[in-house]
Amino acid sequence: MPAFNRRDFLRSAGGAALAAWAHAGLSPLRALAEDPVRTSLPKLVVLYLRGGADPINIVIPWSDPTYRKLRPGLAVGAPGTPGGCLELTKEFGLHPAMGGLHALWGQGLVAPILNVGSPHPTRSHFDAQDFMEYAAPGVRTITEGWLNRWLTATNEGARRDVELRALAAQPLLPRSLRGQFPVLAVPEDKALASMDKFEDLYGGEKKEGGGGMEERPAAGSERILGAGQETIRKLRFLQEILSRPGGRGAAAFPASRLGRQLQGIAQVIKADVGLEVAAADVPGWDHHARQGGPDGQMATMLGDLSSSIAAFTEDLGPDRMKSTLVLVMSEFGRTVAENGNDGTDHGHGGMMLAVGGPVSGGKIYGKWTGLETAQLYEGRDMPVHTDFRLVFAEVLAAHAKLAKSETFFPDWKPAGPMLGFLRNA
Repeated sequence: MPAFNRRDFLRSAGGAALAAWAHAGLSPLRALAEDPVRTSLPKLVVLYLRGGADPINIVIPWSDPTYRKLRPGLAVGAPGTPGGCLELTKEFGLHPAMGGLHALWGQGLVAPILNVGSPHPTRSHFDAQDFMEYAAPGVRTITEGWLNRWLTATNEGARRDVELRALAAQPLLPRSLRGQFPVLAVPEDKALASMDKFEDLYGGEKKEGGGGMEERPAAGSERILGAGQETIRKLRFLQEILSRPGGRGAAAFPASRLGRQLQGIAQVIKADVGLEVAAADVPGWDHHARQGGPDGQMATMLGDLSSSIAAFTEDLGPDRMKSTLVLVMSEFGRTVAENGNDGTDHGHGGMMLAVGGPVSGGKIYGKWTGLETAQLYEGRDMPVHTDFRLVFAEVLAAHAKLAKSETFFPDWKPAGPMLGFLRNA
């Protein structure tokens, strides 16, 4: 990991903190008693597929002949054919690399949402990600993420004493978690050595025999030092959680970045320390070239995504998954027709996947209007029939139990009822 100065440190942690995923042998910050309230709190894990994931090669409209016509090189075949999709319904199937999620579909734990996205017309990754994660399409004055706003709004009562209500399983906070509420962000390499550097930088506890002289903090530095010291305190706490004997279950997580991220999140959830929100980015979905169909780059990535979520579900077990929701999203979709480079270009409407015990599974949600040119956005992209804020509002209302979630988002109120993909909606 490269050296950080104080400004780099605060920026990379979104003004909150860095943390480490795996190092054993560190003493606990404090003893934690079992708390049934914390154990039963709803958990939300947000996976963001950065780059604009292709929706119709994830949830595949295999019965529509237009799909194969527009994608002669990328199309995935019908269920039962070589390399064919995994049947969900008589119209749709999952990509054949997603066997883990297909098994969860059979258990009623998966709900795909079609033609969901932002009403804003941008095809810019940066703008689309900003608009979705701040949950304010076209509004550039909002600077706090939708998840951080929820954490701030509900930071009261017993929740004020929770050490780790939220964390990002990566070095840089996603936009959705940036804001007033301090959220822990997690570096991926040589974390222990880095943390020791930060302890020196922010005036942590001195090791015996140091022999150095204390210096008075420069004027105006107390706030930075305080934030850094709080960071170190939480670092040690998280490390203690992750080094507990038996913290890792028997589930076989992929040896991938996402597999490690979800394994760490599962360990924190099982520690029952009050975690409510976790997030992880899954980059690399901008497949302008060499996307592939049943095989190829996207197939490999979908296999990792599916296997990682399936392992996470197994690791937590049925009881914990009853209160755990995994929400998978991307900033926009791709063109319906393939391009000349075995890929697809920036589109409009996309898809989401909801996974977990709170899901009313076994059903596909969202309005589907087909792939004919007249039904497409600007004649080329999947349309947006479901504003992503309607999905977020249902998550906040039915899962996170936020009152009046329909007024939570700036300048927006739902035009219709909730989709009902969550059991308590």
